[in-house]
Amino acid sequence: MGKPTDGAKSDGRRTETRDRINQVALDVFIERGYDGSTLREIADRLGVTRPALYYHVKNKEELLTGIHQELAESLDPIIAAAVDAGPDSSSRADLLTRMAGLIDGRWGRFTSFAQANEAAMRTLTAAAAFRERMEALTVILAPTDDIEGRMRARLALDALFMASARDGQLGGTHRERMKVALSMALRLVDDRPVHKPSLPRTTTSATG
Repeated sequence: MGKPTDGAKSDGRRTETRDRINQVALDVFIERGYDGSTLREIADRLGVTRPALYYHVKNKEELLTGIHQELAESLDPIIAAAVDAGPDSSSRADLLTRMAGLIDGRWGRFTSFAQANEAAMRTLTAAAAFRERMEALTVILAPTDDIEGRMRARLALDALFMASARDGQLGGTHRERMKVALSMALRLVDDRPVHKPSLPRTTTSATG
């Protein structure tokens, strides 16, 4: 096997640098909120000058977009593995378990930030890419190809994100919430039929 070329080494260093910038920026965004964060503080945390940081990013929006895009792309291997495995309960369980692992790490921190900074998140161009992946996950996780199946799939995903973002409301430790959320999510996408209650009939009164 040949040695890495100078170009490959350079690309690797750039990737490592951008990853570190994203990690530090996310720390600052979480601590200060998006509006309260500045590139000056991010540069100080990184131990670089502002011009050096500007070499990599133009502004806070580009930084936040890059973080969101990177996290959205981390779903691609999970989606690809689920598609290759085929639509069965085992592959759905594996997908949810791997999703829980992501949310247990950087995804969880970003989810908490997004919950507290909804206005900043709405305008991100990467939001569309994230929605596309969530739609793909919903299709894969649906135990049946109907409204109920898709709702159960989306609720399963929402349970995982809720466990990370709603710590003050749900109580317990992060690990306890994630354990409960994964258990609920797995039951939601199970193949077994669920009881479907009948809605009460509405009555309309005659007028006139």
